[in-house]
Amino acid sequence: MNKIIKMIEKMKPFFEKIASNPYLTAIRDGFVALMPVVLFSSLFILVAYVPNVWGFHWPKNIEDIIMKVYNFTMGMLAVFMAGTVTKSLTDNRNLKLPKTNQINVISTFVAAEASLLILAVKPIKDGISIELLGTKGLIAAFLVAFIVPNIYKFCIGKNITIKMLTPHTTIEMKHL
Repeated sequence: MNKIIKMIEKMKPFFEKIASNPYLTAIRDGFVALMPVVLFSSLFILVAYVPNVWGFHWPKNIEDIIMKVYNFTMGMLAVFMAGTVTKSLTDNRNLKLPKTNQINVISTFVAAEASLLILAVKPIKDGISIELLGTKGLIAAFLVAFIVPNIYKFCIGKNITIKMLTPHTTIEMKHL
């Protein structure tokens, strides 16, 4: 037992370094935020298929209704994950910025969602393919969630922002 404890204590700095990685922390926080969605969705797949073990099979139309809820929640997991991971990483980036010059969380959230939709939604003959918005699109969601806050941080750091015109300037522009 003492050998195991010594080994764990020896590895502790390595694990602390991994735990403090902002990207891994963002993924962890994103999954924690979505845990209620995953649990809710999982209940429906359990209701749909666990009774099969005892020989009870739902009629096809009832099974389809039960599975719709599962498909609508898990089918949108990448979209949810892009938002929650982006929010977490933005919050982490804001810790290092002055209070007067922080990244707007809503802006990064919306930009990440839009970016994921651009990447994951593909046109097909009769509409669009949304298969990458579910669990198949998690890697794309993570990439988007990592890139968007860093682009915002870069722009804020270099003072690349959109500024509103002063009221005096807009009145002068009106008379042109």
